[in-house]
Amino acid sequence: MKIFKNKKLLMFIISMQEAFIAIIPYFVLIGLLVLIDNAVNYFQIDLIASPKMVHHFTNLMQLLSSIIPVISISYFLAKRIKISEIMAILLAITTYIASIIYEYAPSNFTDFPMGFTVQSIVIPIISTYFLKALYPIFSLKLEINDGKIHAYRLFNYLIVFFVAFFSSIMFYIFIDFIMDITIAKLNPFNLDLPNIFLLVIRNLLVQIFWFFGMHGEHMVNALFGKDILFKTMMPNLTYGEFQRIFVNIGGAGVGLALLIALLLSTKDKIIKKVAYISTPFAIFNIDNILIFLAVVFNRFMFIPFVLIPILNVLLAYLALNIITINFLPLHFKNYYIVWSTPVFIDSYLKTHSIIPALIQLILLIIDVSIYYYSLKRFFKYQSITTNKSILEHNLEIETEINASSDIKAFQANLELIDANAKVTEIINTLNKNNLLIYYQPKVDIKNNQVKKFEALLRYNDNGKIKGPFFLDIIEKAGLAPVIDIWVCKQVKKDLKKFKEINPIISVNLHPDTLKSNDAITKILNILKDENIIFEIIERSFVNKNATSNIKRIKKAGYKISIDDYGVGYSSLETLIKQEIDELKLDKSLIDEIQTHKGYLICKNTINLCKELNIEVVAEGVENKSQFKIIKDLNVDLIQGYLFSAAIPLKEAIKFAKEFDLKRFIK
Repeated sequence: MKIFKNKKLLMFIISMQEAFIAIIPYFVLIGLLVLIDNAVNYFQIDLIASPKMVHHFTNLMQLLSSIIPVISISYFLAKRIKISEIMAILLAITTYIASIIYEYAPSNFTDFPMGFTVQSIVIPIISTYFLKALYPIFSLKLEINDGKIHAYRLFNYLIVFFVAFFSSIMFYIFIDFIMDITIAKLNPFNLDLPNIFLLVIRNLLVQIFWFFGMHGEHMVNALFGKDILFKTMMPNLTYGEFQRIFVNIGGAGVGLALLIALLLSTKDKIIKKVAYISTPFAIFNIDNILIFLAVVFNRFMFIPFVLIPILNVLLAYLALNIITINFLPLHFKNYYIVWSTPVFIDSYLKTHSIIPALIQLILLIIDVSIYYYSLKRFFKYQSITTNKSILEHNLEIETEINASSDIKAFQANLELIDANAKVTEIINTLNKNNLLIYYQPKVDIKNNQVKKFEALLRYNDNGKIKGPFFLDIIEKAGLAPVIDIWVCKQVKKDLKKFKEINPIISVNLHPDTLKSNDAITKILNILKDENIIFEIIERSFVNKNATSNIKRIKKAGYKISIDDYGVGYSSLETLIKQEIDELKLDKSLIDEIQTHKGYLICKNTINLCKELNIEVVAEGVENKSQFKIIKDLNVDLIQGYLFSAAIPLKEAIKFAKEFDLKRFIK
């Protein structure tokens, strides 16, 4: 769906997913309290606290459940769009309370709505984006030039906060006015339709609200009422009881079926643990945990989640009527079924017959099958597309790279939730302002000059320059091509400033980048007609598509260098079969060059390369003893701390202009 390829929308959806996942522990607690409350009051257990106190505490925690999502949503949205999280939270809470007072005029705290409401979802979104939009206009613009950075930052929000508050409230009142008119005119429950179809419509609306993180039952009751639930379907069976017995099997969206499908479809240990934790709650028809874990804002689950309850309504209604008319009449007892009564037990208590239980079982099998198929698709797709889009957006790479089947999807056979959190954290951190390109000289010792540099990625951590610590997790997420493309774009810009010395720049390409036809096409377009050597590691040749793209690079006129030769995957076959222009002896070999074996390996490798007309670079040269041996072995270029670490562009130009070998080797 094209709508989900919009980068800003994807970032918004991910923020909402993060917000809902973050509050799962709170709803686990509420579910547990509800179960304890029901048990304590049913059996009149009086241990640490009286049944009345337990009931009051449970109600209080449920009341707070409408404010918890306000805090979580505002926090994660503020973090995503880079504004003050504490200001966003304070603004969302105050705006939410004001909207509740406007909407319900509660006389005391207990009159506040419970659970997820329109206000608890919409208000933090409105207020946070108003805070973002109004900051450039109303910020005090106090300069941050001393140690009181946090104080200055919050003072800058002083006027913005009040303007955003009033703007959010006015905007909400306007939206509420429009919605009231729309609902009054388009209330579907005013239609002259059979009651069973009105129940279908109700389920459709309930499930849609749940999908967007709002408590479906509460929302539909508040907007349209619940008259249909009290109407009689059969003697002693209301539509509400029919809903609880045959539709909400394990909670909204047939939570028990979702739980079973989740356990069957995932191999991930973390998700299974969460599912196991959810099991006792789903048995008692509390499936909030499952909905937030697998459904909310998950487009793969939208259709099954919405349609399964509707399917249950129609199939159960047909089954009851067919059995009653053609076989034996079912007699429903005048017994009130509590919503938390487990499946099968509820139907037996209502009929004293196993036939309704058999209907429930058949419905459950059908529902599990549908959920299983959808969840398998979801876990296969996982998160590569969204993470790649965010990283491209942060680095301002306009053209999206198609994720071919060869690029690794970030699977959760590690710790899915933890790993995804790490990827999200890193991706949020990386942007064009804190990524840098430094250049390490490749010294030509024969001609006493520097005409070649290797472009190396660096990270600016509040003024402290660090190496690219994030590359491992970025690689596992299948996002290396995005980083490589950004590096190529920066090198292209820097080459204009390098013109006075006209160097040859080495650029590293990850194996995943070489596998991607889209990425290589883009890189060749970016660096067209530039003096570039592409450094690759030997394992790139294992993949046929990567090998094909290496040939494309050679055909386009660029040279290929084998990086890190002598460590990990190293083979003489590569030197024989591939068209290589340069070979870089890894630092691990140079570190052993003063030993007998190390010397022989380096000497024979260099001699072989000379015979094959391959230029040799010695990496990681750090002292004069290593330099003397390498020089005697007739190496072409030397790269290492003996001469220079990777340095900024201006320093690199100065280094090349002023280079004299005698300054380093006396």
